[in-house]
Amino acid sequence: VHNSMRKHPQPDLNTTDGVTLRRILAFLLDGVLIGVLGLPFILLGPVAGDLITLLFLGVYVLIGLVYALLLEGLLGYTPGKYLFGLVVVKSDGSQCTITASVIRNLAWIIDALPTLNLVAMVSIYLTEKDQRVGDLVADTVVAKQR
Repeated sequence: VHNSMRKHPQPDLNTTDGVTLRRILAFLLDGVLIGVLGLPFILLGPVAGDLITLLFLGVYVLIGLVYALLLEGLLGYTPGKYLFGLVVVKSDGSQCTITASVIRNLAWIIDALPTLNLVAMVSIYLTEKDQRVGDLVADTVVAKQR
């Protein structure tokens, strides 16, 4: 259990044991959290009128983009990754940058193909540092926090 959330926790690059399962659980938790953040917009949309609904949708998309694209660059993790003791870093162990975070998460489009993140899982299985395509393109790795 971690005492306090801190920006860019130190990675343990010596082991990848258990990282893949933690990544899957973190991904699922992050999906639930993004869904919960969007719930008020989804519930209020039908009663708010077209313009307000469009505004709600825009705000929700913005929240999702900040969550997915920027948190790993700003903090080194999403809430799901943090809770499962993971940190995203450059492959040399330095801090993940916002640029690298945006690149690795935009590449999720490739990782998610053809369905159920199959490309990501095959890539993680076949690469030495358990990297998905987004990690390879952005030169990042997901590691356990020290």
